[in-house]
Amino acid sequence: MTARFAARASIAALLGCFSLSGPAAAQTTIFTTTDFRQDRDRWTDPAYYRNNTPGQLRGMAINVEGRRTGQELSARVYGSEGTGKAGAVALKSPYPYTNAWDHYQALLKQANGGTRHTRMTLPDWGGHWGGGVNFGGGAPASSIAAMLTPKYRETYVQEMKAVTEGRIWSANSICLPGGYFDAVGAEEFAVTLGKVYTMGSGNGSSTTRWIFTDGSPHSPKEKEFGKWHGESIGFWNGDELVVHTNQIRGWKGGLSEYSDGLETVERYRRTGDRIEGEITLYDPEVYVSPINARLNFRLDKETPYEDRMQFNTCTDTMGPSQNVYMDEKGQLNIRLDGDPLYWEAADTRPWATYLNESDKRYKQSGQTRTPRR
Repeated sequence: MTARFAARASIAALLGCFSLSGPAAAQTTIFTTTDFRQDRDRWTDPAYYRNNTPGQLRGMAINVEGRRTGQELSARVYGSEGTGKAGAVALKSPYPYTNAWDHYQALLKQANGGTRHTRMTLPDWGGHWGGGVNFGGGAPASSIAAMLTPKYRETYVQEMKAVTEGRIWSANSICLPGGYFDAVGAEEFAVTLGKVYTMGSGNGSSTTRWIFTDGSPHSPKEKEFGKWHGESIGFWNGDELVVHTNQIRGWKGGLSEYSDGLETVERYRRTGDRIEGEITLYDPEVYVSPINARLNFRLDKETPYEDRMQFNTCTDTMGPSQNVYMDEKGQLNIRLDGDPLYWEAADTRPWATYLNESDKRYKQSGQTRTPRR
C-alpha cells in the first residue's frame, strides 16, 4: 500500500508540474484594460505599461515603427514592449529637508551668506545653450506614478493611456502658457550684478525669469500671488548659483502636474561648455516625497540665425482666443458655455477636463487599437 500510494503521489506531483508550466493568464496592461481606474493596484508596476517610459508611450500616438526624421523619430507601435528599467533614475530627493525654504537656507549657511561678486569675478555664462531638466530618463512610467499622490497619480495614468491612443493635450497647441518648467529650459543666461536673467523662446511663446541675487527677499506674504514662472531669489556660492522659487502658479509640466504649493531649489555651475546642476521640487499635495532631477545645458558651438531667440506669442501663429471664430454669416462671434467647442479660460486643470471628455468621446466613437503581442 505504501509503495502504491507513493507512486500515485509521484504521478500527481508530475501532473501538477505540467499544469504549473502551462501559459499563465495574461495580465491586464494599460493597453488591454477596459477601465484603468479598476487597475489601481497595478499603476506602479512596470509590467502594466509593458516597461515603456513616458516618452515611449507618447511615441505610440503615431502607431508606426520608429522612423529616422521629424516627428516620427520617436514613433512606436501601439502596445509594443518598452526599454524602461525600474530604478534607472532616483527621483526621490536625497536631502533630508521637507520644504524648499529650509533646503535653501541650509545651502546659504554652508556658503557663509553667499559670495559677493564684482564685475571682474562674475561667472561668464554667455552664449546659446540647449538642454534643461531631465525627469525620469530611462525609468518606466510606473516609477513616476509611484511618486504621485492618489489624485494626481490617477490623472497621470489617465494621460498615459490617452497619449498611446493619439489623444494628447498640449498647452501650447491651444494658446495657453507653458508654465514654470518651460522657463526652466532656458536658452540664454544673462549674469549681472544683483540679478540673473534666463530666457527662452519657442514657436508660440517666450519665457523670461528674473533671479534676484542682490540679497533682497521674496515679496511680503500679503503681496504674494501665483505667477507662471514663480518668483526667484538666489545667491552665489563661488561659481555656483543657488535659487529658491516660490509663488508658482499650479499647472502642468515636469513630472506631471503641480499645485500652487510647488517650491523649488535649483543649483547651477558652469564647467567648460556645460552648465550642470540639479532641481529639487517640494509639493506635498502632488508628490509623495520631494523630487530631485538633473539640470544639464550644453553650449552651442555655433548659433545659426534660425536658432536665434525671438519674441513670439501664441496669437502670432495660432490666431485669437480659441472661443473667437467666424460664423456662417462671415462675422466674428464667440463661443459660450454650452457650446461643445467652448473653452473655459478659468479652468485651473484644463488637461483633466480634456482627458475626461476625451475618454467619453473616444469610447462613444467605437475606436480601438490592438496592442502588439
